[in-house]
Amino acid sequence: MKRLISLLLTLCICLGFVSCGGPPGEQPVAAPGNESGKDEKTYIVQGSIPDPATFIANQHSEAGTGNFGDFAYEGLIRYQRGTDDIELQLAESYSHEGNKTVFKLRSGVKYNDGEPFTSKDVWAFYAINPNTPVQYLESIEIPDDLTVEFVWRDPAPSEDLRIKLIAREIHHARAPYHIYGEYADKLSKLWEKLPLLTDEQISKGITAPWGKDKTADPDTAAEIDEVYKAYCHHEEPEHYVIGTGPYVNVLGHTVNEATLIPNPYYWNKEIKLFDKIILKRTTDATKANMLMSEEIHWMDGTLPKDLTETILKSNENVIYYPMEDAACQGVYFNTQSKTSPMDKKEFRQALNYIVEKEALRDIGSYQSKINPWSTTVIPPSMLETYMGKEVMDKMTQYTTNHEKATELLESIGCKKENGSWLNPDGTPIKMVIGIDKNWYIATLVAPALASQFNQFGLKCEVNAVDGSVYGTQADTEHAFDMSWDWMNIAWTFSHPYFGLTDFFGANSGYFKKMNFPYDEEKKLATLELEDWDGNTFNPWAWTEEMLRETDEAVSQDHWEKMIWAANENAFGINFYQNVTGAWENRSAVSGLPMLDKITEDRWMPFPETPEDKIGVYNLNVGFSGYIRKMSML
Repeated sequence: MKRLISLLLTLCICLGFVSCGGPPGEQPVAAPGNESGKDEKTYIVQGSIPDPATFIANQHSEAGTGNFGDFAYEGLIRYQRGTDDIELQLAESYSHEGNKTVFKLRSGVKYNDGEPFTSKDVWAFYAINPNTPVQYLESIEIPDDLTVEFVWRDPAPSEDLRIKLIAREIHHARAPYHIYGEYADKLSKLWEKLPLLTDEQISKGITAPWGKDKTADPDTAAEIDEVYKAYCHHEEPEHYVIGTGPYVNVLGHTVNEATLIPNPYYWNKEIKLFDKIILKRTTDATKANMLMSEEIHWMDGTLPKDLTETILKSNENVIYYPMEDAACQGVYFNTQSKTSPMDKKEFRQALNYIVEKEALRDIGSYQSKINPWSTTVIPPSMLETYMGKEVMDKMTQYTTNHEKATELLESIGCKKENGSWLNPDGTPIKMVIGIDKNWYIATLVAPALASQFNQFGLKCEVNAVDGSVYGTQADTEHAFDMSWDWMNIAWTFSHPYFGLTDFFGANSGYFKKMNFPYDEEKKLATLELEDWDGNTFNPWAWTEEMLRETDEAVSQDHWEKMIWAANENAFGINFYQNVTGAWENRSAVSGLPMLDKITEDRWMPFPETPEDKIGVYNLNVGFSGYIRKMSML
């Protein structure tokens, strides 16, 4: 029986998945350029594989779609993190016409089940998933099958921000109307029943999908939630991820391995597809060896210098592309600490002056650049793009200066006795750095940071907890005085609006880790800061006004003051701007960038020109997505 099962499985694979889990609709064919079926081209990558026991091919199910969705789902446009480069996908063009942003869709696009992709699918996506930018829209209109009109509420955001807001959603085609239309129709009618936010609510920075006030009609709000729950549990008979992208999952994946094959209906005939994409589950402990032995052809991230050199020496096909990340690693301060005067700006500044960043950088990210800033909201490398020189000159630079730290501590009443610092009330200062014990770099850098504080006389220890509880303990229970996380980051675009939204938005983990003041009744962030002239402002209200501000000079004045104030208030310690990377096996792919600059050891230089940056960043799926990457390779 075992031999029979093995024979049948082998036969299924040899038949190209014709009867064992190929895509819905038309059966798969050999990838373009390989019509004979010979010399099968396979690309093996580390991947996120959904749990086969609970997988139902719904992006919002408990299991999600993992990287299956990243290969199948496309957006109208796709941005690249780190460069802000935008590439058209399902849209053929876009234009701004008054208070409308109009997208023209490509004709002839089909889902991998053979159904046509139309404007109704984009409408359905937003009806079900009221993500950005719907809180700034009046409606989404679809005058015909190939036209989508985003109708902005007055005053409309600037044209630059309109496109960035729309581009933040990277999977516009993941809620096809022919599958999820019943939920889209129901939700659309329910949202229409709700009243609009009042001008007073809007002036306070309150936003809501379609500008509607769910709190004014609890019954309708409850109905919306119930329909959405039903959508999340929607299950199709066969668990294919239905999308317009170049690949579709093969049924029968395991916890450790999955296969994708070409979508026979894929619209972009200029792309040469692989015959198979194989996803393999890896860990930090296994992926380096798997890359050396060619069990995988790609992985991301950086490794210690000696291990990087070992991998490159072991396999002459492997190339390592380092790249600057639009993010820093560091710690956020709990501004309402019970055992230290974290509520005092001077104390937080003193902590920044104590730190020796070079030592932390050498442990955590040896290729990274350090900088003299604390919390800049956006990546430090992008400050000169958005901040005037006069403002940059006003920003406090925190280089190691123990004398300055001592002066600041004494200015708020702290005293040092028997080698240890005391609070103004005479109690010992005790600080705890919270980290996720599964974040390897944190386990190396956080103890070094604690050691620096202890040597200065500030008692400090590290509390490493499991990732399943770290967020709750840091964000909700405020169990730590400092919490390790990403900071000064551009998760999507570098424009200050997006970083400021994450930093000062009450729903973000960063806001919660810093324990900023929040009005539970009004559901509003109430933090107030001062600009360099001593004027008080609410940064969250300013951030929200940025989308309705028609004068770009006013917007820039506001973001400059908010970024200056964040740095001046020193809400955390920024260790270094991270360096990440991509590892490729050149025997498995073509189209790799910068090959004219390849080094003897294949440890590539950092990309410097805009063209080289776009090419290298395309290799990092966290920056560009799988589909941009696959279109290049």
